[in-house]
Amino acid sequence: MITNTDLTIFNRYPDRQSKKMVYVPHYIDAVWFHTDQKTDIVDGGLTSKDVYKIRIPYEKCEKWLPENGFKAQESTSENWTVQNGDLFMVGRWTGGAVSRIAELKKQVDGIVGEVLSHSENFFGGSKHIRIGGGA
Repeated sequence: MITNTDLTIFNRYPDRQSKKMVYVPHYIDAVWFHTDQKTDIVDGGLTSKDVYKIRIPYEKCEKWLPENGFKAQESTSENWTVQNGDLFMVGRWTGGAVSRIAELKKQVDGIVGEVLSHSENFFGGSKHIRIGGGA
């Protein structure tokens, strides 16, 4: 699979001490990333927004866990998952966990989005995790 960037995915994880959801970052060094423009007519006007397509090659999934396995862990350790509602950014995040997308957007100049759909395509000749996201 051709890759063109690196990505940090922020997995939603319940912080047992504060009893709140936090987003824990996990860096993936080679993914395929593409941006499309989606336009809609809303209230008689035209609106446009970015739609993201991401493919994570199977070779980068050795620490991936299914959603239920990830949530059942005692700590987030090195494992990661993909679940609707997770956040992502293009590039490497050097900070810690964040509590919402607005906090992340304040600190990052580049592309930040939310996972809107995903699937694990682990069969065939080009195994990967597919992510559909929006801004």
